Amino acid sequence: MKMVPSAGRRFVLLAGVTAVATGLALWWIVAAALAAGKGFDITDEGYYLLSYRWWHNNPLALTGVQYLYGPVFQLFGYSIPGLRVFRLCTVVVVHLLFGYSFMRWLRGRRPAMPRTRWFEAAGTAVILAAGGMCYAWLPLAPGYNDVVLLGALVLVACVLWMATAVDRGAPVPFWVPVVAGLVIGAMVLAKWTSVVLIGLIVLAAIVVLAAQGWRAVARGILFALAGLAVAVLFVQLFVIRLNVAVPGILTVNRFIAGTSYSPAELLHHYWTTGLTLLGQTLWYHGLLLVATAVAVVGRPRTLRLAAAVLAVLGLAVSAWRIIGYGGVLGGAAHVYMYPSTLLAAVLVTVVAAAGAVIGWRTGVTECSRLCRENTRTWVLLVLLLLLPLVQAFGTNTPLYVIGFNAFAAWAALMIAVFTGIWATPLATRAIVGVVLVGSLLATATIAFTGLTKYPYRSPPTSELTAAATQPALKGLHLTPKNEQAYSRLTEDLRPYLRPGRPMLALDKMAGLVLMLGGRPLGEAWIAPTERARTVAGIEEVCRKQRPAQPPLIILNRSISDQEVNALRTCGVDFRTGYEQLAMPRQTIGLQIWIPKTERLAGGR
Repeated sequence: MKMVPSAGRRFVLLAGVTAVATGLALWWIVAAALAAGKGFDITDEGYYLLSYRWWHNNPLALTGVQYLYGPVFQLFGYSIPGLRVFRLCTVVVVHLLFGYSFMRWLRGRRPAMPRTRWFEAAGTAVILAAGGMCYAWLPLAPGYNDVVLLGALVLVACVLWMATAVDRGAPVPFWVPVVAGLVIGAMVLAKWTSVVLIGLIVLAAIVVLAAQGWRAVARGILFALAGLAVAVLFVQLFVIRLNVAVPGILTVNRFIAGTSYSPAELLHHYWTTGLTLLGQTLWYHGLLLVATAVAVVGRPRTLRLAAAVLAVLGLAVSAWRIIGYGGVLGGAAHVYMYPSTLLAAVLVTVVAAAGAVIGWRTGVTECSRLCRENTRTWVLLVLLLLLPLVQAFGTNTPLYVIGFNAFAAWAALMIAVFTGIWATPLATRAIVGVVLVGSLLATATIAFTGLTKYPYRSPPTSELTAAATQPALKGLHLTPKNEQAYSRLTEDLRPYLRPGRPMLALDKMAGLVLMLGGRPLGEAWIAPTERARTVAGIEEVCRKQRPAQPPLIILNRSISDQEVNALRTCGVDFRTGYEQLAMPRQTIGLQIWIPKTERLAGGR
């Protein structure tokens, strides 16, 4: 029978884990706080911010995330650094909530663990450190992916509170399903495809509550529906009327219905890219996975020695591979490199857990705590395993590009397995423990480099030294070159600018519209591959309420006949009614087109 460490050694171990994990968490948290005033991406982040700036005036949007972050942006006086810090606070708070909820539940499943708060503190710190993956590569400003990811963690935290109550034979507090209903409302508003993830979590909640009878299930469902109703009513009364918001979202989704991926195409894309990642991971880290499998069933002395040798070699080869191919570097340029590092960590955990259970059932190994888990526990562990990938469903990129940002769920799974396999050979526990620590080092490094060395579509923060002079960018620091260019553009356009001036920026230059104080003509998002969507948005706006003033037009490519025809619905003839402000070399490489009537009048 394998013995767990003594109480004194366990206390030192837990305190040490807490200190290390807290240090790694602070590493990326401080980096994110310092980066809040650095850089500005005029493409994706500019799109988010422009939609938040006009959240109550422009209902044309792919999702309703602007109704969640728009009021917050307004509350902060449209401060971009303020909104970025708000995002950081939500990431930290939600991961702490999820971490504590998980460890509170795990306490009841691991009776042999020390009766000290250091157990909960250590696990919560580990999960918080893993939360740095939220900053692996995405823009610093929050978007709909944040709502889905953080909402999913809160929902799972609610299910864990339910499971804790069930394990203790106590009724589930009514506020738990109510909170779940509120969060579900926010998630659906932010991204309707999150219903797939919500359905998975609701199914797990039903399995948990069923242990107290179907009356408890019905009670939980009713309270959750009450929470959802409160969320809907709050949005209707205090944010935006749903008869305004919902048609705008449906209209945009109708624009792209013929060009977006079908569910079958998405599933095929996810499957093929997932297999590619799995193959890469097995190629790079296969020896470590073999070492784990041998170690978990290694009872004879020779097999234990072989497992130890394989473990050392496997860890060394994996570390060499990770360093060699940049497997711990963040940033958009590395989203296809670091996933194999993280997937290897969770595969080691799965192999160790499966080996412990299968080995016990076949009589090869002694029974670990995992062997005694009930159905509810296994449902929750499988939920944690699937959560990162399912929460990304709906993206048109490989699932893992978005999914691995939820690595905190896998960190929780690794804690559950590591604390549940004390009856396995020492080599197995050592491998899982080293991999867990290594994954925390990896996530912290990925987050730090993604924030400082490879920020999203921005130079490194060390090059962002010039304070922005545009009011919309107050508090930000840009490269001196960009600051000079933006200042010159603003000065050249000053006679034609006023707050809320309609503007059309083609393509992917929503940040320039925000910087100039303009309002988008149609959707805030304009992409070169979605011209039909852009045109439909312009026509939709002009049919319903023609702008009082012709838009300024900013181009980084030639305007198409489609867009010229769409502008006619606004009463604008681009070919005869506009004049170029100056040659592109004088306007930072852009074509700036001004209505001729304003040029003749010298501006406003």
